[in-house]
Amino acid sequence: MEEKENISFEELKNKAYTAEDYLDRADAVKMITDQAILLDIAQKDTHSYVRQRAIDNLGDQQALGFIACHDKDYYVRIMAVKKITDAEILTSIAMNLNEDYYICKEALSNIRDQHILAKIVNDAEDKDIKCAAIGFINDQQILAEIAKSAVNFYVRSDALRKISDDKILEEITKTDKDYYVRAIAAQMLNDQKALEYIAFNDEDYYVRKEAVLKLKDQLILAKIFNDDADSLVRKTALKKITNKDILQNIFTHEQDPYFKRKIMEMLEKAGDV
Repeated sequence: MEEKENISFEELKNKAYTAEDYLDRADAVKMITDQAILLDIAQKDTHSYVRQRAIDNLGDQQALGFIACHDKDYYVRIMAVKKITDAEILTSIAMNLNEDYYICKEALSNIRDQHILAKIVNDAEDKDIKCAAIGFINDQQILAEIAKSAVNFYVRSDALRKISDDKILEEITKTDKDYYVRAIAAQMLNDQKALEYIAFNDEDYYVRKEAVLKLKDQLILAKIFNDDADSLVRKTALKKITNKDILQNIFTHEQDPYFKRKIMEMLEKAGDV
């Protein structure tokens, strides 16, 4: 320790470049603040640990961007990305089709501007990068725009999962052309009237089933059970009916043997038979 305190800059620099043990080189690098030397070591040292220690004190954004894209060691690249704050450089890394997904995601996590993230969602060629960018967007208006306009239905769905506005969700359940997206919107909805509309009117049984799962009104559930043509939707509605009088009523009018038996089992369990 005493030797470290008394060492001259030239000796420190020489140790950082020439010490045989990589740990000795790393110890010397930790004490250097000269950006040119740190950059040189970060690019040239043969051991990844030494290069990482050089990056610790390196602030040059362009240099960090170069290292993040070109170092042969994954962990050195990740460390470089973690130190980048320049949104333009981070965007370039995130949208590099040849870059590792997790390095791209690390770059996205450092971008604070919601509109830049939205542009990446719009412009990136890789679906996974689009979806990763959505993960860092919290602006409800931007998420709504993505949920309504993104070409890829997975991207629209990921945006939907972060939306809390029932009006936006309701609009998407009525307008999106893909059943999967409408089903996600139904899962996120809380407005009972909107869910009721979906349960009665959506053309896809899976979307109707997702709406039924969120419904609470026993009479509405009974009507869906009686009227829907799909057996899965009917099963879903029946499972949510707990009112014994309603169960007894639909049992009286039900013709299907399977459902007749199921309703009987529910009534027996409720102690009404």
